[in-house]
Amino acid sequence: MNSSLFLKNICFFFLMSFLSHSSLWGTHNRAGEITYTHINGLTYAFTITTYTKESAPADRCELTIDFGDGSTDTYDRENGPVGSCPFPAMMGEVLTGDFKKNVYRGQHTFSAPGIYVVHVEDQNRNSGVGNIPNSVNVPFYIQTTLRINGQLGPNNSAQLLNPPIDNGCTNKPFYHNPSAFDPDGDSLGYQLINCRGAAGIEILDTYDPSIVSDPVRIDSTTGEVRWEVPKNVGQYNFALLVSEYRIGPLGSWEFMGSVTRDLQVDIDQCNNNPPVLDPLGPFCVVAGENINFLVRADDPDGDRISITGTGGPLVVSDPATFIQPITGIAPVTAFFSWDTKCVHVRKQPYTMHFKVKDAPILFNEPELVDFETVEIQVIAPAPKNPVATAQQGSIALSWDSSQCIQAAGYRLYRRNGAYGYVPDSCETDVPAYTGYRFLADLPGYQNTTYLDNDSLALGNRYCYLVVAYFDDGSVSQASSEFCAALVQDAPVITKVDVLQTDAQNGRIRIEWIPPRTIDSVLTPPGYAYTLYRGVGLEPQQYDSIAWFPNYSDTVFTDLNLATDSNAYSYKVAFYYQATQGIAPVRGPFSNAAASHFLKLIPGDEQIRLKIEKEVPWYTDTFFVFRETSPGSAQFDSIGFSLAEDFIDSGRVNGETYCYKVLASGRYTGGLIFDPLLNHSQVACATSVDSSAPCTPQVEMTYDCSSSYLRIEWKDPPANCPQDIAYYNIYFKPSEDVPFPPTPLISNLTGSFFDAFDGDLIGCYAVSAVDDADGDPGGQSNESPLSEVFCLEPCPVLELPNVFTPNGDGENEAFSVVRDANGVPRALNISDFSMRVYNRWGAQVFASDDLDDFIASGWDGKDQSSGSDCSEGVYFYSCTYSVRSVRDQQRLNQNGFVHLFR
Repeated sequence: MNSSLFLKNICFFFLMSFLSHSSLWGTHNRAGEITYTHINGLTYAFTITTYTKESAPADRCELTIDFGDGSTDTYDRENGPVGSCPFPAMMGEVLTGDFKKNVYRGQHTFSAPGIYVVHVEDQNRNSGVGNIPNSVNVPFYIQTTLRINGQLGPNNSAQLLNPPIDNGCTNKPFYHNPSAFDPDGDSLGYQLINCRGAAGIEILDTYDPSIVSDPVRIDSTTGEVRWEVPKNVGQYNFALLVSEYRIGPLGSWEFMGSVTRDLQVDIDQCNNNPPVLDPLGPFCVVAGENINFLVRADDPDGDRISITGTGGPLVVSDPATFIQPITGIAPVTAFFSWDTKCVHVRKQPYTMHFKVKDAPILFNEPELVDFETVEIQVIAPAPKNPVATAQQGSIALSWDSSQCIQAAGYRLYRRNGAYGYVPDSCETDVPAYTGYRFLADLPGYQNTTYLDNDSLALGNRYCYLVVAYFDDGSVSQASSEFCAALVQDAPVITKVDVLQTDAQNGRIRIEWIPPRTIDSVLTPPGYAYTLYRGVGLEPQQYDSIAWFPNYSDTVFTDLNLATDSNAYSYKVAFYYQATQGIAPVRGPFSNAAASHFLKLIPGDEQIRLKIEKEVPWYTDTFFVFRETSPGSAQFDSIGFSLAEDFIDSGRVNGETYCYKVLASGRYTGGLIFDPLLNHSQVACATSVDSSAPCTPQVEMTYDCSSSYLRIEWKDPPANCPQDIAYYNIYFKPSEDVPFPPTPLISNLTGSFFDAFDGDLIGCYAVSAVDDADGDPGGQSNESPLSEVFCLEPCPVLELPNVFTPNGDGENEAFSVVRDANGVPRALNISDFSMRVYNRWGAQVFASDDLDDFIASGWDGKDQSSGSDCSEGVYFYSCTYSVRSVRDQQRLNQNGFVHLFR
């Protein structure tokens, strides 16, 4: 750091010291925030709203705003009457309770996209704020963040509809809600942050428990601030950060901007009890329908109360109706009603914030409040009049355009067979539990037809759902199911059953049914079939294997197959005009159907069965059979599965087990017999422990000052192998090198490891090893390494803030502090440099040798002249390097030391 920068630091220090004893500016700012709206392009309109102390002599006809791009502007106050402010600035709106509301507006055009922190700083806050020490001399500072990104679209900040001033009583819960509304429908999140002072520096006493007593909390979803039990009378300021998030083009949540509210709370001693609002909602409504409900509040003291409401439904186009305030002796009921329209459809729910305030009977008692936050989700209606029409080899789909013309397009979903889905009142899109699968995306509001010819099979009935989607990610309710089945103008295979498993002499039985619809004019009689076979579940080539000249001949047994290692696929071609002396004409093929193929995955005391299939019908159940003893050819049922997966546990490692599966299915069209029963081949495997333990979950405790390290690992979760024999600890000296193949410590059978001394700096990871080496022919398995923990040293350099070079032998030099045993408090540092400056920025001492500084230090003399330095405050700047597992760090340690003689 150069000497000019040191001089600036020193000047700033003494300037702040001077300001702490002087009140140079007005003392009036209580609360406020900055919001913005998008105009066009890179131009935004900003609104600064402040609440000030009306009785204070200071007043601001205009305020300066800093846009975070190197430019500033001055906005005139625009609310209130005409007065002493130069036109066009207004005088602000005077409120009861010594408050004035001030609104300043203007526009600014940024030069480029980016993230801008816009702020206003004004001298000063009002006096007497309990949790802001010397508040009368602390500037008022508010800021808001704006992100301009073309891919994310323009953005408007959250608008805070409730004012940032509130009252409360000691020993009574305090509530506040900013009633934030986002015009873009972005998702809002809330958090408490520190208030800010000069140059945006955080005021660390904002939530000091010795000042504010009970903790202040905020609901991160609703924005409700709750201070459970304020114990001390006074004024308090807190800060709320309201952040916006939007789903970006890549499907992830993107930060859009934030507004900081500086809130002031007046706490008084009183006997009043707050009123209470009854819980409400959440509610859901389909656009075009009315949503209405009663808002009821009561007061334990029987006071007169008043219900008001703020929120998005009251400020959108075609707003809700809520007559307010509704005032009377408790209890009081208000009525909310909203005739929703398509323009109100959005992904995020609307939020209504209802507030009840009492008017205490006792004179001068503070008015207390309660809030109730209600979410109202407006969803788009389902597309109407969907129709499915079967054609040859395809199904034509159509529906009416969405009632909401802002729909961006439609999504189609399909399943084999009907589900009977009827959405719940607030259920949108097509939930996965229905078994529907995405079929097509159709952009465009009027794109309302689709021809489905994707992998349709004869004999099945296909059902569809359609939804409308919108640019903000919202989705309508699903249409009613609409279904159709293809015209069955070709054979339909019903059986591909493995009769024998063998490497050469395997057998499979194939059955089919004839076409149900035959046009004898277009396809004259003389009907026949050809059976084709391919190897595998989805073969690239089929070969003709049999000719069937009779229409009723629909069964065939295929011989000499390698069924032990292959699945086989079949399809049947339909021929007509197959009379003697005339060449037959090939008509349509059946859909292909393959034999079920069973794969076995050996595991630790288990065999996992994976059933591979490629059939045109719907399979609902797999019955699993296991051979009773090796070579017996006798199989017993051991269970069933609704999925293509089954685990046979409790097996003995090293023993061989054989299985086959019987699949039960059906065509969903309802015109073909069921169940369709087909066996897989027989498959065998030997149970063996080849599964490594799961990655250990590790916690680490490290105290670098005492060179203590504890590494702990948890027992594996229930869904992980439990056969852990021991743990290994691996070590590497830095982050940028790999772990060695050999662990630092092995065969740890407990749940932790302690190290008490030595050089612990470096990176650690833990693995778990199982006991598979105890099985016949087994070999132990090691887990992946745990999360890596890297230990950094404690860079310790403790320096005093006072020394007294007066010859009495005590504290004679400014040097490193020593502990009770006389050991210098300087650890794990090198490349030491110390510089000391007087209040005018002149250097009076320098040292680049840590050992020399520890031994001698600065004796209070000016190094250049040898004369004694005067009593007073001196600024020091110390730099040093710290050993690290990453790149070596260079740290600065700056401060002040007092010289007394």
